Amino acid sequence: MSMKLTTFTLMLAVISTQALAIEDCDVLGSLEADPHSVSAPVSFQEIQSDILIETCTNAIENKGDNLARFHLIRARGYLRSGSYQRAVSDITISHEMGYPAATFARATLYHFGEALPQDLTKAAELYQQAYDEGVKWAARGLSMLYEDASFKDYSLDTSKAWLQRFDGP
Repeated sequence: MSMKLTTFTLMLAVISTQALAIEDCDVLGSLEADPHSVSAPVSFQEIQSDILIETCTNAIENKGDNLARFHLIRARGYLRSGSYQRAVSDITISHEMGYPAATFARATLYHFGEALPQDLTKAAELYQQAYDEGVKWAARGLSMLYEDASFKDYSLDTSKAWLQRFDGP
């Protein structure tokens, strides 16, 4: 009987450790703009990039159901560490897997010209797509975009309308 109990305890410990590693990826880098987030958001300044990258890499290697989210969260670690190409790669992977918050992340990269060349038209398309997929923060991005006089569709009225969508009805 004790042999069975010991084996069960060992199996439970292994399962708990794997779950904790996956959960830690969320806990260490969850994005406020992610409507599918399962953990409290972590501000960009609070990200401990080395730990976040290692933890999310382990979660990705476990090939669980949340790969797209883990790629996006790991990208935050890469951005924080200054590894922009790796961040873009992870955001792209997550976006191509259909993860809405990654679409929003790509939009911000194009909007602000960080790690990708600035392309305001592409940013608007991606913000719209992310908003349509439930990312309310995309409305804030669109508001900022439409108030930018360098944007071809500049419109303060449209900017205000998008800001109202972000804040609520």
